[in-house]
Amino acid sequence: MNLPSSNVSPAAQPLPPVALVVNNAASPAGPRFEVVESSKARQPGVYFQDDSSDRPAVWICAPLYIEAETRNADGGEWGRLLSFKDRDGKEHRWAMPCAMLATDGAELRAELLGQGLVIANAPSARKLLMDYIQQANPAQRARSVSRTGWHGDVFALPDRTIGPTAAEAVIFQTYAPGTAQLSTGGTMQSWRDEVAARCAGHSRLVLALSVAFSGICQELAGMDGGGVHLRGSSSTGKTTAVLVASSVYGPPAYMRTWRQTDNALEGVATLHNDLLLPLDELGQLEPKDAGKVAYMLANGQGKGRSDRSGRARAVATWRTAFLSSGEVSLGDLVAESGGRRRAGHDVRVIDVAADAGKGHGMFEALPVGVSASGLAEQLKQSAAAHYGFPLLAFLEQVTADRRAARQRIDISMAALLAEAVPEDAGGQVRRVARRFALIAAAGELATHYGITGWAQGEAHRAAVTCFRQWLADRGGPADAERAALLSQVRAFFEAHGDSRFEPEDHDNERWPVPNRAGFRRKVAASQPGSEEIRQQYLVMPEAFKELVRGFNPKAAAQMLIAAGWLLPGIDGKASQSIRVRGMGRSRLYVIDETLVFSADD
Repeated sequence: MNLPSSNVSPAAQPLPPVALVVNNAASPAGPRFEVVESSKARQPGVYFQDDSSDRPAVWICAPLYIEAETRNADGGEWGRLLSFKDRDGKEHRWAMPCAMLATDGAELRAELLGQGLVIANAPSARKLLMDYIQQANPAQRARSVSRTGWHGDVFALPDRTIGPTAAEAVIFQTYAPGTAQLSTGGTMQSWRDEVAARCAGHSRLVLALSVAFSGICQELAGMDGGGVHLRGSSSTGKTTAVLVASSVYGPPAYMRTWRQTDNALEGVATLHNDLLLPLDELGQLEPKDAGKVAYMLANGQGKGRSDRSGRARAVATWRTAFLSSGEVSLGDLVAESGGRRRAGHDVRVIDVAADAGKGHGMFEALPVGVSASGLAEQLKQSAAAHYGFPLLAFLEQVTADRRAARQRIDISMAALLAEAVPEDAGGQVRRVARRFALIAAAGELATHYGITGWAQGEAHRAAVTCFRQWLADRGGPADAERAALLSQVRAFFEAHGDSRFEPEDHDNERWPVPNRAGFRRKVAASQPGSEEIRQQYLVMPEAFKELVRGFNPKAAAQMLIAAGWLLPGIDGKASQSIRVRGMGRSRLYVIDETLVFSADD
């Protein structure tokens, strides 16, 4: 039976209210749904009334309004925008996928009950609830999106969309609303005074807050996702920094932990697109998952999957800025599972020492009469009481003039890169420097908007300090892969230089060299007039693969040539054609021992 439906909406943004229909003498006869807001005779709620029968009206649930029909830009993923109040009178708005109406409705009812809607328990009422939602015909249409973040010039959050009004409203639609724990507490001024002001002067805390704002700025800067990991002992205050950063978005519950499977983290990352994803205690992550999780979060793409019919599902994508904490680094966790630390890990999850080196853990100076633990406790309490308003204030300012925000970000980033990046920095170092530059630019933009209350330059100085600390801990500006390769090659010759390389000029017909890797020979220095004698190692092709194990042999050879350790042939190849006693002419890799043991990596 095709039932007409009626519904009512309170004034809510961004959609205007639809018509109110109550059960009165003007109501159409026959079967219908009615919404009663207040009545002395009846309990407020949604009713099913059939005047053609003697049965009384059936109460289905508390007042529930269908404000609009939603669908994505491709005309798919249809849904309904629902609004209602919970038992405390707090209003909820949820863009519900219509696919949830395809089953018996248990999942739909569970979600509505979880949000606080009162629903009748009778089986007939359950069925009528599904009919009411499905058969509603609201006049409004809205475009649904399945990810938070930027969609054109507007920014979608789970409960609202911020930005200039488009031709139609943009609504975040999901099966599980509210999981990002975005909410507000205190005021904007109280957050500035009680949280941001206490972070000023502490580079790690300023960096953490700047990372929180950087999630929104990644799209404006044309950058992919990435993150910072604060590493240190349990008493340095690193978790406090993650809680402080979380307060930009919501209460302490906004902070997540690493204690999740990679599949679960994929879902969490999707819910934090263009937002901050705070993750505490890296040590809780399974070591075997550490490497792939780092790539997954930063690359912003989940696993490919198929549905029951074998068709490929849409791959989940996101772009998030994550802030992590833990007593170990990601590289340590990878090594614990027997894997090899790779440069890709370091540039995706930037490892920053949580200890500022001033004797107070994360803090660089302490107020008179206040201990480091006391200041950390103050910050935790403040972050739990004042939160959420910085996000809304920042988005309102950015969306009001995206072009001006982008220009400020570009100028800020260029200034940090010019100041902090060494001229001989490798590509990996420059990539990490861009992440620090974006973080600094986001913090400076928030300061320009009057959100942080900091002096101009505070976020910039904090980012430069932390970048230089990262660079020092890394051992210099060269790419990590190059440094790791040179260290591995030097270690090989330190261990096997005499035992596995046969002297080319020995007198015996056969020199007993077990597991031979090649030959060694004495050569005169190439400078005219010099009497210096140098030793070279002539590495056989298969032994060369052992020498550079874990690296691509061709790429490794080019890195060794660039370092001056490997002497290429005159024909342009990495190996040389050399005649060796007992082997004839062979292709051998010639490595200069003097350069290997005198070079400074």
